[in-house]
Amino acid sequence: MVARRIALAWLAVVAAIAVAAPLIASDRPIVASFHGDRAWRPTAARAATLDADDWAIWPPIATSPIAVRTDGALAPLTPPSARHWLGTDDRGRDVAARLVHGARLSVSLAALAAALATALGLALGLGLVAAPPSIRAGLTAILDAVAAAPALLVAIAAGALVGSHGVLGLAALIAAPRAADTGRLVAAQLERALVTPYVAAARALGASPARVLTRHALPAALGAVATAAAITGATAVLTEAALSFLGLGPPPPTPSWGELLAQATTHQLRWWLAIPAGAIATLTAGALFALALAPPRGSR
Repeated sequence: MVARRIALAWLAVVAAIAVAAPLIASDRPIVASFHGDRAWRPTAARAATLDADDWAIWPPIATSPIAVRTDGALAPLTPPSARHWLGTDDRGRDVAARLVHGARLSVSLAALAAALATALGLALGLGLVAAPPSIRAGLTAILDAVAAAPALLVAIAAGALVGSHGVLGLAALIAAPRAADTGRLVAAQLERALVTPYVAAARALGASPARVLTRHALPAALGAVATAAAITGATAVLTEAALSFLGLGPPPPTPSWGELLAQATTHQLRWWLAIPAGAIATLTAGALFALALAPPRGSR
């Protein structure tokens, strides 16, 4: 239970950072007053017109994650300082700002991949159980083959062929093999539930096959579905980092944890590029795996 709570707390922090990224790292003030007129999130160009009588509340990291600078303290590959807590990357962009906004990509990709894999896996599992035995054997063989394919290799091959680098495309590529695995898991749980006494009682009371399957058997599979969704989310985080590391992720200047890791290897393993991004990606994926491996609530 302790591990589960720690994992949930970490994921809540990462999700909050992803949602609030524009308020944490941006070159635009959160709120500013121009000669008494208050403005929320004014543009950077307007913020540059602030004079001595005006005021502004800036984000904790007052720089854009995509701003490219080459002057003085904002030069490329500068180590951490009071102005740039985690230094700058090879284009003079603030590393802390890119880490914060990189959370948006990882969280959205993990959530989307998990949702796609879960929805498709539930449909496949229900269809597999409801199908005639002759069709079920063929579907099972297909799902076994798809589930056996490594998600990273599938994403690399499909991305190279199709050229899909967007979040939706990456999520679909990651979700495909995970959906097959989820479908097999759902089918196994449903078949186990269909032979239980309470399902037999529902049949005896005249429940239709569809009602028995969806109302009485399906709830028994939801715990396994949640576990599969957590594994899919962890897989998405690691796959995105690996693809960005290989240069196959979302195109520049999209902030990405994997892209920072790639820069670290290119520029003599600058630690401020490698350690924070690697630690955050590992902790996020590890928290999702911890949720998947944690015993259900109430169990001993």
